[in-house]
Amino acid sequence: MSTRTAAVVTEGFQYLEGARWHRGELWCSDIPQGRVYRIRPETGAVAVAAAVDAKPSGLGFRADGTPLVVTQADGALRSITPDGGTEIVASLRDVAVAANDMWVDPQGRAYITQIGYDLFNGAEAEMSRMIVVSPEGEVSTAGGGLVCPNGVGLSPDGTVLYVAESFSLRITAFDVAADGELKGQRVFRQFDNPEAEVVDGLCVDSEGGIWVTFPLSSEVRRLAPDGTVTDRIATAEPGHFVVSCALGGPDLRTLYLCTADTDLERMANNFEGTARVESAMVSVPGLANES
Repeated sequence: MSTRTAAVVTEGFQYLEGARWHRGELWCSDIPQGRVYRIRPETGAVAVAAAVDAKPSGLGFRADGTPLVVTQADGALRSITPDGGTEIVASLRDVAVAANDMWVDPQGRAYITQIGYDLFNGAEAEMSRMIVVSPEGEVSTAGGGLVCPNGVGLSPDGTVLYVAESFSLRITAFDVAADGELKGQRVFRQFDNPEAEVVDGLCVDSEGGIWVTFPLSSEVRRLAPDGTVTDRIATAEPGHFVVSCALGGPDLRTLYLCTADTDLERMANNFEGTARVESAMVSVPGLANES
């Protein structure tokens, strides 16, 4: 078991989500601030890729480099335009409650998770489904019985989709058919402790390992393809939530973390708190198509 502590890269945000590495930059959404950022970790330069007053969250990229973003407030999938604006690709209102994270496959198909109920206003948890948006903007759903599906990512060969179910404390897997259909829903790894093992964001490395964030325990764990925990990385400061992660850097061996000085009660108050990006070196690189 490898254990280490992350270091701070840059700060000054409110609540970051949707971490993705793309063409030498770390992209993140600041949900309450309504901004999507492009960050160059080696210099600390931060640029606004888009401003959208609709709670941006999950991010992904088409094969041609077009950025996509999920917006929670209006239940939409949007493309980001070169001038920093956005255009709606598909409405998710009929199928999603608080659309959340996203993974875009090489064909441009978007797999989107959703909280599924009004979490921050005390609603009872409800089961939900995955959302799939085709490259042409057609919306469908898949799977079922998911409790707050959150982080999402594909295996290196594109045949398995992993989803973190926050309040079921588990990672769920789907087989991905050649046409993108999700089948064979199953539990990949079940955790047990609701005080420490709520799961949030995830990313997959080139060996099929899955880095999973555990916000309540301020750490990220790597799961081997058989579900065994091989590595743990703690946040730079104990008690900070870690909610999203992405592998990047020059050799794709830097794990970037979106962390927040907050708690569940403060999150319910429009994500009250402060956020930053942290990083740690890892031994297995990320997926080449993320670069």
